[in-house]
Amino acid sequence: MKKIPPASLRLLIAIAASAALPAAAELPPFSGARPLEVPGDESAVPYLPPPPVWDRYWIQVWQFKTEVRRDLARYRELGFGAFHIDRGAGREDLVDFAQRENLPYYVDHAADKGLLHLTPRTGVEKVLKRAELVERPVSLSDPEVLATLRGHLDRNIAATKTGPVLAYSFDDEISLGSFNSPAEVDASPGTVALYREWLAGKYGEIARLNAAWDSNHADFAECEPISFEDLRRRHAAPPFSEWRLAPWMDWRAFMDEHFAGVLAGLTRHANSLDPAVPAGFVGAQQPSAYGGYDYRHLAGAVQFLEAYDIDGTNEILRSFWSWPQARPRVQTWFSPGDARVDRWFHGYYLLHGNRGAIAWPDTKGHGPWFAEGSETPPFLAENRDFFEEIQGAVSHRLFGGEARFEVDAVAVLYSMPSIRASWVTDVVPHGSTWPRRSSSLDNACQSAGKNRISWFKMLEDCGVQYQVVDVGQVAAGHLLEAGYRVLVLNRALCLSDAEAASIAAFAEAGGTVVADHWCGLLDENGNGRARGVLDGFFGIERGDDETYWGGGAQIWEINGENYQRPYLERLDYEGALRHGAIVRPERDRDALIDKRSGKGRAVYLNLSPVAYFDHEERFGEAGAQWREILGGLLAESGVVPVVAATAHAGDRPFVPVEVLRWDLRDGRELVGVVMNPSRQGAIDGIGEVGATGAEALSLKLVRTGGWRRAVNLRSGTAYADGDAIEIEWNPWDFVAIECDR
Repeated sequence: MKKIPPASLRLLIAIAASAALPAAAELPPFSGARPLEVPGDESAVPYLPPPPVWDRYWIQVWQFKTEVRRDLARYRELGFGAFHIDRGAGREDLVDFAQRENLPYYVDHAADKGLLHLTPRTGVEKVLKRAELVERPVSLSDPEVLATLRGHLDRNIAATKTGPVLAYSFDDEISLGSFNSPAEVDASPGTVALYREWLAGKYGEIARLNAAWDSNHADFAECEPISFEDLRRRHAAPPFSEWRLAPWMDWRAFMDEHFAGVLAGLTRHANSLDPAVPAGFVGAQQPSAYGGYDYRHLAGAVQFLEAYDIDGTNEILRSFWSWPQARPRVQTWFSPGDARVDRWFHGYYLLHGNRGAIAWPDTKGHGPWFAEGSETPPFLAENRDFFEEIQGAVSHRLFGGEARFEVDAVAVLYSMPSIRASWVTDVVPHGSTWPRRSSSLDNACQSAGKNRISWFKMLEDCGVQYQVVDVGQVAAGHLLEAGYRVLVLNRALCLSDAEAASIAAFAEAGGTVVADHWCGLLDENGNGRARGVLDGFFGIERGDDETYWGGGAQIWEINGENYQRPYLERLDYEGALRHGAIVRPERDRDALIDKRSGKGRAVYLNLSPVAYFDHEERFGEAGAQWREILGGLLAESGVVPVVAATAHAGDRPFVPVEVLRWDLRDGRELVGVVMNPSRQGAIDGIGEVGATGAEALSLKLVRTGGWRRAVNLRSGTAYADGDAIEIEWNPWDFVAIECDR
């Protein structure tokens, strides 16, 4: 085992040549990204390709303070190519209009409003800010509720399916409760009965449940769901070895699966009505302990999604919906009234595989875009040619055929049990007021989410793309089978024995496993272990009196009580030890532990990446140290950028440059470049886009194997064959270069 002291930062990336092993000596060639398939999940709906009309990026104008028949000339003046129909029944004249004008649309609220999305009318106040278990006012276990949802689909799809429809959305911003806010639903008798059946299926024998729950039930019929309040006080401090989260974690896991099962049933019903058009929903949230947002199950439950890109949700979906199941996803576009930001937004999400954007046609401070008698907002008029371009040949190149997003041989773990357990650490500062932790607060202060997006940004800043993999894929041996070279265990508090065994086997065959703090201290049910399940693998020795952060009992990293303060002021690092400029969470061990494991490598980074989300940290000393560490590990594992991008404003390097590659499947490749800031997404606006100080830049792109027959798809410029391309780049615009593979 090799322990690297804090003063020897460079040693991690400068391992002696005699100690180095051939990268991934026993691993097969990397076979690329694969869609998520959950073993044994019979509820998963089939893949349904987008209809032929969805062969490009479509900007779809939401009908808010606008009417498409009245304003179509203005839409076309701006280059907007699509719109939305609400519900549909009784709007057959609008469908006829869309057919005549060859105007694509998606259908929203196809299952109406107030059932999947609780409103004041349907009792949302009854489930919020309460610590006790409550019944969902509209229970999704009630056969009459499900029949009502199907009835809405019957009427609305029948009315809209004859036109150029893109997708059906059941509803907007749906949730078990309200967004991701804590809501201890659904304690209705029908749901509890289904929960007991689920427990029996999971555990098989009541003795196994009793061992996990530390209970003495005689039968599954005695099992009751519990609120987080029932165990909160026992889980507010270390040691993690004494934690017993299983009774609450099982309840949350069941509700997530139940929610996804309801959506899968609606998807299948929609397909029976129109087998040619995918169905799903819009306004999806990031993964969290509440709300129903476990993408392991949602990914198989629907065929179309608009998910707010909060803490990397877009990249989770991009990974789970890889080719050959590249299900359509879009973003909601809230223009801030800045033409530069609008161009960046659409270019960024196009190159990340989104098939369009839902335009919210009202900008704060500017008013509705299409108010009667008003002039076209100048920030929209400035981009008229851009809007037409992005819905034209460039996006058709990605979505008109079989183009595939290309990733490098790097996997990043998605562990919903770890997200739930991490949430438990987050709410400690709230004490008994945890039910008031709103969804917006959670989005701003969720440690699992900020850890995840920070890893994503670090990998992108190192020039590589990655694939998010679920714990089930890991346990099934997917890492070895697909030939990954690197696995990132990001805040992986919860790991099963099967997952741990597969991870160790991956390293034994030549893979590199990189973990940050608290790895595997709990099992997959949220119960503590005497020692972490991978401690021996990493060469870690733990004591019973482990201390963290500022020293002692502090287990939270982001203090949600400070959510209205700037991001860095929410991070509770007072008194924390550091490795260079990076915070060291576990006070009782070295910052960097590097251990050979068979033909591979186990690297424990006792470091927190959460601060990397902030631009001051990301582009400062700490960010440079992170990229040095991670970039070295990637290179030593055989993962190097296919296209290395560097940008400068004069003598000053510009860090947030992201390269994305698409295999066009005809011997050609599309290489895209976008500015890559940290963005705190929101459900009602573009959110905070971190300042980059971007100006006109000199961009250099060096491609392994050289550039051959390269052409800029936007300008038409052809480049001479060679190793490098140099261009002048406005970082608010995207670059798209096509070349031979």
